[in-house]
Amino acid sequence: METIKKEVIKAIEKELEERLAISTQTYNDALESRNNDTKSSAGDKYETSRAMMQQEMDNAEARIHQVKMFKNELNRLPVEEKSDIIISGSFVETDLGLYFIGLSLGKVEIQNQIVYAISTASPLGKMLLHKKVGDEINLNNTKQFIKSIN
Repeated sequence: METIKKEVIKAIEKELEERLAISTQTYNDALESRNNDTKSSAGDKYETSRAMMQQEMDNAEARIHQVKMFKNELNRLPVEEKSDIIISGSFVETDLGLYFIGLSLGKVEIQNQIVYAISTASPLGKMLLHKKVGDEINLNNTKQFIKSIN
């Protein structure tokens, strides 16, 4: 299980790097487009185009900021810490799935298995937090038995 946890962390790091690269490229493309847009006789069209490019840049900046926050959060998670209870940074196996607790990034595929990267603020994350091996949780009338914590 320890190996799969490290692979999940590497996959998350890779996903965040890809998101950062895409958002940065989007920002740069919009900036270049805005700066290369020449004023024509149709002044309103020019202003609308510049406003749209600025909005695209603002959206890309927000995504860049979010990815950087995720990267900082991942670096702060106590992933090396051993614990008998589920904490942020834990890798959890239940009878119904595999979970990495700490970041809300959704599905991560590792060794032909799906691992869900979930936040401690999510409904499932809240239920799993501070549980131990052998405990059971019930989410949406579905019981899950905690098999291991890493």
